[in-house]
Amino acid sequence: MGHPGTRWVDAQEAVARIQSGHRVALPLCCGMPQTLMEALVADHGRLQDVEIVSGLQIAYPFLEEGLEDSFTFRTWQCAPPIRHHLQRGTVKYIPMRQGDAVRIFSRGGVWPVDVVLLQVSPPDEKGFCSLGVSIGHSLPLAMEAPLVIAEVNARMPRVLGRSFIHLSQIDLAVESDRPLLEFQSRAKPGAKEAAIGGYVAQLIPDGATLQIGLGAIPEAVIDALTSKKDLRFFGMGIDRIVDLVEKGTVVPGKEPKIRVTEVLGTERIFDFIHDNPMVEGRTLTEVINSQVVARIPRFCSVLSAIEVDLTGQVNAETIGGKQVSAIGGSFDFLQGALFSEGGTSIIAMPSTTPDQRISRIVPQLPPGSAVTTPRHCVQYVVTEFGVADLWGRSLRERAQALIEVAHPKFRDDLHKEAKRLF
Repeated sequence: MGHPGTRWVDAQEAVARIQSGHRVALPLCCGMPQTLMEALVADHGRLQDVEIVSGLQIAYPFLEEGLEDSFTFRTWQCAPPIRHHLQRGTVKYIPMRQGDAVRIFSRGGVWPVDVVLLQVSPPDEKGFCSLGVSIGHSLPLAMEAPLVIAEVNARMPRVLGRSFIHLSQIDLAVESDRPLLEFQSRAKPGAKEAAIGGYVAQLIPDGATLQIGLGAIPEAVIDALTSKKDLRFFGMGIDRIVDLVEKGTVVPGKEPKIRVTEVLGTERIFDFIHDNPMVEGRTLTEVINSQVVARIPRFCSVLSAIEVDLTGQVNAETIGGKQVSAIGGSFDFLQGALFSEGGTSIIAMPSTTPDQRISRIVPQLPPGSAVTTPRHCVQYVVTEFGVADLWGRSLRERAQALIEVAHPKFRDDLHKEAKRLF
């Protein structure tokens, strides 16, 4: 296996090209090149101030204790395992749209990368390798990076579409044959999530293109979609999509019905996407992009939130002023859905915290809260108590609609606050 212009080396020789002070782009989640990352961490003794650039990960080996002088992490995500690193300075969180990652980290961007690490499929007969489960920012950054190092994993699925890099565009290649990192969903929808899923499903028409995330509510939404016809998925591939294909909710057609820039799941979805004409891979700028989304008819975006105030402002990022989540692709999907012909934008969340002590529908967002979605962009807010339609509503009408889907024990207080505010 080889191609003119590509050097096949072992992992240690490959990461030896990474130097102190380099900025290194890494694929997301299941796409992490484990062999390369293990070699890089093992080689940390000679390295200082290497800045890893990426989003959500399943594992963060470069942030383990004792590696602080060698590695830092610049990211647009803020997952639970890395929140405590924010205060230490080893994680540098940027409040940014995920869709801006290519512009920010490209050669002409604010933080241009020196190296791109990839994990790719074995090359086909013409020398093309697929980035498989993590195309996103990695492919476009690799097209212009000074140094591209790829782990060529025999188990990486070959995703069709715009997911390929040619061997001649890879500087150093390392062979491996190992299972990909898997994202195991621990979400178990209960009665509350099932109710939310049912209300959301009522807003999704046959023939819709759906963007959906991870967690108990998205799982419940998928459970409620089995009676729908000819659905499509856009953005992220997850295991539960395979269920809907098997049940005939997503059917093969003349064009791919599942377009992904990232895949988070297990071997179930990895096997499904391999060489499957139902699936098309795309780069980040072709997916997390409101202009692209707006051109898709009946696009439905389903997003989560931490809290919504009575005017419709959405906070999906902070608790007590501290960063606990991120913008990700949410704003692009939501805004694109609003401009899509027949599109629908949905914020879905439980009405309270799990202990029912705090309402997630609040009079005003607390001081220091992030406004992830401004009120003028919010269409539907769904809780287990129903659907609040905010589109075209006055401030008082919005407040009334939101109070009706709040938990009953908080409604009187919310009514009083609404009268005071509006």
